[in-house]
Amino acid sequence: MKIKYEVNDAKSLDKWITMIGSTPGLNDKKLILNNTEVNDFLVSYLQAVYDEVNYVYGKSKLPIIPVTQSNAYNNDNDLLEMFSILDNMKDGVLKGKSADQKIIDYLVGKDELYTRLFSYALKRDIKAKISVKIINDTLGRIIEIVPYMRCESESYMKKRIVYSTDGVKHGALAQTKADGAFLNVVIEPKCDEVQATTRQGRLVPDCLFLNSLSNIKTDKKIVLHGEILIKDESGNILPREISNGMFNKFVKHETTLLELDKKISLSKSEKAKEKLVLKYNTLQNEIKKNVNNMVYVTWDILPYEEWLNLECDESTITRFNNVKSLVEDYNLFVEASDLNIDNCELQLIDYKIVHDDEEAIDFYNDQLSKGLEGMVIKNLNIPWKHDVNRGGIIKLKDFKECDLTCVGWEPAKEGSEFEGGIGSLICESEDGLLKVNISGMKRNERGLERLDPDDSSKGLKIIDDFDFDQFNSKIIAVKFNEITKSKSKDEYSLFLPSILEIRDSSDKSQADSWDKIKKDAKYKG
Repeated sequence: MKIKYEVNDAKSLDKWITMIGSTPGLNDKKLILNNTEVNDFLVSYLQAVYDEVNYVYGKSKLPIIPVTQSNAYNNDNDLLEMFSILDNMKDGVLKGKSADQKIIDYLVGKDELYTRLFSYALKRDIKAKISVKIINDTLGRIIEIVPYMRCESESYMKKRIVYSTDGVKHGALAQTKADGAFLNVVIEPKCDEVQATTRQGRLVPDCLFLNSLSNIKTDKKIVLHGEILIKDESGNILPREISNGMFNKFVKHETTLLELDKKISLSKSEKAKEKLVLKYNTLQNEIKKNVNNMVYVTWDILPYEEWLNLECDESTITRFNNVKSLVEDYNLFVEASDLNIDNCELQLIDYKIVHDDEEAIDFYNDQLSKGLEGMVIKNLNIPWKHDVNRGGIIKLKDFKECDLTCVGWEPAKEGSEFEGGIGSLICESEDGLLKVNISGMKRNERGLERLDPDDSSKGLKIIDDFDFDQFNSKIIAVKFNEITKSKSKDEYSLFLPSILEIRDSSDKSQADSWDKIKKDAKYKG
């Protein structure tokens, strides 16, 4: 006979959480959840804890609760007052010191289980080692989550990324690693407004700066994935820390505008209303000034319903070609029309179809040379899915450094862009225990130059009298992701190495030893 677990008050809820937390196996935890009666009380509590889309509290821990003599269990309360306090916190009615005092008043004199349950809500975790996915899979989709596809780390690149199938080369899609403020932009057919949400599902209020995107022609509701970047007065993209800070300030200004608008409509004093209107107009002008400096860079598009359902069968390359066509069509429309509204630019993420690791690393190094974070590389045929996609979508960033000696060079591959020049430098540690080939050099360092300096389409030629051995014995400053070990012998190499600098002998004349490299990289293999 199956046991049916009923959770309908604070005591049974606390007991249920403790039981799940003390059950070691994941399948056994799922069995408890599958045998739990789903009711409004349990749903309300789990939503209060895990729904970070609709429940944002502004604090993550409880205030200090004074110790009292009474520790009574309040069976009549059943957490309803706690739900009320949390609702007022998420709505902004209670915040700061007023929220702290309300929580203290509620918890003083109650059994410690109330403190425990309230703390779980603020910390967004019942401490039972179960995820939102497991809760939704077993109890039904009671927790609203924001669909978001995540990358795997760069250590999976060689294992996951496939450049050819059945001997036919098709390549992989390399894209700039986004470095701005992420936004989902939802566009509906025949609607003159769009909806924008952050990665966590926070709605960007009154996002007039994106409403020009409502002119995108679509026969069904769609969602774009992209990021907001901000340009300076010269048209250059600002660094991430500055750009994101300005955008966050912009969003706060938009929220303030809505609040001011309400205050103006409710104001009974003409003098007070005049001050509010002046403040409103000043803030609105500042917002309009920033709107024209904004750029929305996009890289993916999905049907809205499939996005909500957490998966889409369309392949990477199909979706990317769709978003590429959408950007092209929209920008042609803007050029041909006279849109009398403020709008930010719409751009496609920088990308390249790469056919092997060397091309991928060259693209990656190009991103670094522009001061960007790195790249994301994707297999062309994988569908979209929420959470970590193990079909081959890899993020490359977070590199370490070392100094190696150049002991030779390898020619570039026949048929490649740099054929005839240096493909990679052969480098090793001071004791020879670590050896690696490093590409990612500049064109002239490879021994090549344009046939026509003013026309890149005419191709490249070898530089006259170029010394291909000039880097031998030089110290090369190298950036890399991690250390790898040969399966067949006691020899080490580097994963995703790139050249930072070819050092002058007056700067450094000796490479790092293997012991120093592994210590600096915290290698434990």
